Amino acid sequence: MLIIRAILVGAVVAVATWFLGWWSVPLTGAVYALFRRGQDHAVLEAAIGAMLAWGALLAWQTTNPAYGRLRDAISGVFPVPALVLMIVAVLFAGLLAGSAARLTHES
Repeated sequence: MLIIRAILVGAVVAVATWFLGWWSVPLTGAVYALFRRGQDHAVLEAAIGAMLAWGALLAWQTTNPAYGRLRDAISGVFPVPALVLMIVAVLFAGLLAGSAARLTHES
């Protein structure tokens, strides 16, 4: 059930991110944990869901023709491969959602 709930949270995070922006990630994590207060794995589900969502959104954006130009521009600023930056972005989403969920889940 953990992975199913994480996928559902991921779907919500993906839609919210697409329409509202990155700040919806911690908001979604916090709201999810609020609804699952006192239940096990809510924080983990929120974090995994956010990482799945951003991973899917980033993978989808690689099909955009402008992705190559953006990748080259970002690689010029940060001297690491684009894949590393994508992994960092996915981990950042998990950290945002998980932290917000933890704060809400514990209070």
